Amino acid sequence: MLPGNKSRPSAPPIWFLALCTASAVVGLTILTPALPLVKSELGVSSAAVQQLLTVYMIALATGQLIYGPASDRVGRRPIMLTGAVLYTLAGIACVLTESIQQLIVLRAVQGLGAAACMSMGRAIVNDAFERSEAARQMSTISIILAVAPALSIAFGGVLAESAGWKGTMLLLAVCGVVMFISAWFLANETNLNRLDSINLASVFKAYATVLRNRLFVCWAMSSGMQIGIFFSLNALLGYQYQRHGYSLSEFGLWFALTPLCYLIGNSCNRIWFVARGIERAAMIGCSLSLLSVVALFSTQTLGMTHALSLALPCCLFGFSNGIVVANSTIGAISAAGKNAGTGTGIVGAWQMATGGIAGAVIVAMGGAQVFSIAAGALLVMSLISVLSMMFVFRNRPLKA
Repeated sequence: MLPGNKSRPSAPPIWFLALCTASAVVGLTILTPALPLVKSELGVSSAAVQQLLTVYMIALATGQLIYGPASDRVGRRPIMLTGAVLYTLAGIACVLTESIQQLIVLRAVQGLGAAACMSMGRAIVNDAFERSEAARQMSTISIILAVAPALSIAFGGVLAESAGWKGTMLLLAVCGVVMFISAWFLANETNLNRLDSINLASVFKAYATVLRNRLFVCWAMSSGMQIGIFFSLNALLGYQYQRHGYSLSEFGLWFALTPLCYLIGNSCNRIWFVARGIERAAMIGCSLSLLSVVALFSTQTLGMTHALSLALPCCLFGFSNGIVVANSTIGAISAAGKNAGTGTGIVGAWQMATGGIAGAVIVAMGGAQVFSIAAGALLVMSLISVLSMMFVFRNRPLKA
């Protein structure tokens, strides 16, 4: 029950919340197959085209830091509607432009719109459901988030061939219109305890308050490390498969088992683990994740070269990730209390940062050439996740 309220606000349909959060990922992945077309049609370099993804990621991360505190003051619904408008208008403008510079700027605007929809989707889940049910609903959303990138990449290739890169942008604009209409009719305001005022000083105060909350920091650290491990595996395992004599297509097939097990882990979390308390569920997930990384390190240290020596530990990791991410995300947001919007922004930005940076850092350390370096770094990240959850578990409320 919310302080000062007899009940929680009514929740919009879960498919709508999934649409809001998935839009951010789709906006990134659906354009990937069309990048060569952008390069050839606009006559620009590969580096310039790559910025279409980079600026989107940066905007997606930083936007959540802005929208979170703002939604604590003005509410979730206005922020979500604004984000849908930005997402739509940027998509339409992308269709009309022939300049790579303008396209890069518009992609940043599109990323800001996606950040609003993504962060508010999570915040609404926290507002409308008690913690255990929120974790179940977040697992459902996570399942959709796991499927969306694969489908959008596949469909994006077909769309790029038939309608070009502008067809991709037009589709994103249509998605923005759908989000706006859905939000207008389905999304009631769920922030029933809005802050009385907001200014730069109050924003910094909110961030300071949340970041001083050790439970929040540990929840967020755990989720960030787990997502960072996943993206690092995605970036690094291809090299190890090649060293064992497997082609890139074979690597893709074997690694596809990891997100499949992630879906299974989310389903099990929704059905079984959440009922044990989100702290206990996340602790189990982090422990299994650590076991998977240790297994990966061990099989490669022992010189095993069969694909299963890599695939099976990754399957265990995918399963454990499905348990951890939904619970740790909700755990962090709920730990932020009245600053839940700010907490949502920090968690979202931190997850995006670790997902984008961890793999690059490990590669810079030489992890692409020497797998023991990569495995060692992943082991450290997993240990940080486990230690963070140990603190949370020891300080969990009597009733989770």
